[in-house]
Amino acid sequence: MKKLKEIVENILNSLKNNKDGYSARKLSGLIVMILVIATHIKWFNSDKWEYLGEVLVFDFTFILACLGLTTWQSVKENGTKTENNS
Repeated sequence: MKKLKEIVENILNSLKNNKDGYSARKLSGLIVMILVIATHIKWFNSDKWEYLGEVLVFDFTFILACLGLTTWQSVKENGTKTENNS
């Protein structure tokens, strides 16, 4: 019960703008991954292959979201760099 309370507190602290809790980037990635997996399971169970295009859009959006989260974190930590500053 103590561990469950700690997990809930860390998740709630992740929503705050401080160093406590889990990483917001990790939580965002987790949520996106759960949504993509749920979409794939629903699509596989429906056996409707005419929606292959929509499923691929979800896959590519997932990939772009993961890349964007990494890029955003890098820009936030290092600031934007121009050619004159590098």
